[in-house]
Amino acid sequence: MQYFSKEEIRDILISVLVVALIFSYSYSDPKQTFVLFPYYLIIVVLSFLFHELAHKSVARKFGCISFYKMWTTGLLLSLIFMLIGAKIIIPGAVVIYPFTFGRWGFKRIKLTAQEIGVISVSGILVNIFIAAVSRPFVGLFSIQDFDFFFALSYINSFLAFFNLLPIPPLDGSKVIMWKPWFWFFLIVIAIGLFLSFFF
Repeated sequence: MQYFSKEEIRDILISVLVVALIFSYSYSDPKQTFVLFPYYLIIVVLSFLFHELAHKSVARKFGCISFYKMWTTGLLLSLIFMLIGAKIIIPGAVVIYPFTFGRWGFKRIKLTAQEIGVISVSGILVNIFIAAVSRPFVGLFSIQDFDFFFALSYINSFLAFFNLLPIPPLDGSKVIMWKPWFWFFLIVIAIGLFLSFFF
């Protein structure tokens, strides 16, 4: 089975471009959008896309069918919010089916709480890693009051914290069911990284 279908590649490209546009859009100065777009495109690939691909890769290792599916309505709503000055982004997610395709057709796989937890935490770990690694470089690369490493670390720390919230269907609800102590450890790190930008 191919790793990416044509439809999935299309959904990924559209989602990444729209999310990068929303992040780079300046309500007060729309012209600034064109200046910042290339930088936010890199940030979105490293944070949003790598987060989703981590889920996809780990799920496939457990024998599941997994693919990224954009949510068209969510993207349109996100663009509307952008135009009124709000950055609420709901582009889509990796869809995971506990099935594998064998010689005799589809075979259902019974995922354990550990496997579900590992799939869920994989994307969060990507965000925490990128936030932590890029944090020391804040202030080293700026263009017109835009700090690339600040944005990279800030966005990834926020994504890690948000996805760790123990509210279904967010990843945190599955991680806390698997290993509560590990969830607590990760959310403390994510909160620490996020709050470091305010003190």
